[in-house]
Amino acid sequence: MKKTALVSGILALVLGLTACGGQSGSGGGNAGPALFGDAQELVRAASAKTGQAQSAKFSISGSVAGQQMTGSGEGRFNGADSAIAMTMNVAGQSQEMRIVDKVMYIKLPAEAQSATGGKPWATFPEGSEAAKALGASLEQAESNDPTKTLEQIQKAGTITRSEQTTLDGQQVSHYWVTIDVTKASDELAASGLPAETLEQLKSMNVTYPMELWLNSDQLPVQITQDLGPVMKAVGAPAEAQQASITMKYSDWGAPVTVTAPPADQVGEFKIGG
Repeated sequence: MKKTALVSGILALVLGLTACGGQSGSGGGNAGPALFGDAQELVRAASAKTGQAQSAKFSISGSVAGQQMTGSGEGRFNGADSAIAMTMNVAGQSQEMRIVDKVMYIKLPAEAQSATGGKPWATFPEGSEAAKALGASLEQAESNDPTKTLEQIQKAGTITRSEQTTLDGQQVSHYWVTIDVTKASDELAASGLPAETLEQLKSMNVTYPMELWLNSDQLPVQITQDLGPVMKAVGAPAEAQQASITMKYSDWGAPVTVTAPPADQVGEFKIGG
């Protein structure tokens, strides 16, 4: 596996996990959800519900830096006990990933298994070049409760519009939110954005749009983010400035079991190995 393909897949994973949304498996009745006019109230209500549920299935679709990506998986979001299993397709390449006990595993194609001594699953030794590239992903995954995106809205978001509507056959409240990059700097830094890039964005007063749908139980049913303004601000080529992500979740609260691959199928990934 080429290093660029590996990092591209992890980038997609990070962006997907930090754009957490959800779809309740329990429905929500026919009554329209209450609309919040203040981001603080919205986040308090939604965070309480997602914090209780803690687990869900999810899907992701979008385009990052000109590369199309799709994916699906399931996760348990409970601090140090968090675990995620997912399959991503980035630029036509499929990658299976698991995160268990603070360790990330990626399943390698046969032609790349020489990098792990012939093992189909790769881990990344601490201090290696690969581990440095993936360090932010591991840190993010450890605490990747869906409320993290809600915290970003709480700290840096302004509700600009709202409505009651339907999505996928259920009643929802739909919010349009503007995210101020300066106010979201802590979250962006934690997700691995380089410090120099973050400082550049803060000096330019960059904002970007997010949309959030909540069902009548105040569980997120979908979140979209348009990162185009951020890509443009940092001088990305025109073909890479389209960067949008849509996340959906289902089966909130259902049991999720994610296990590490068998030990005899796991090897440390060594670039050039």
